[in-house]
Amino acid sequence: MTIRSGDLISLSQKPGATYQVVNLDDCSDCVWVRRWPLDTHRSPTFAVQSSQIRPLLSEVIR
Repeated sequence: MTIRSGDLISLSQKPGATYQVVNLDDCSDCVWVRRWPLDTHRSPTFAVQSSQIRPLLSEVIR
């Protein structure tokens, strides 16, 4: 599975929520994400392990 910045994904702990990939850190195997759709006031980013990433069906089809 190839993940790129801007991709929409879900997390294994929260399968019903959508997140956007902001950055990939290959050295630490972390992926920086933020909640999608973006909040008009703020959308904080946070890191998760790449093993927790699940592609959304719409991203797999494209």
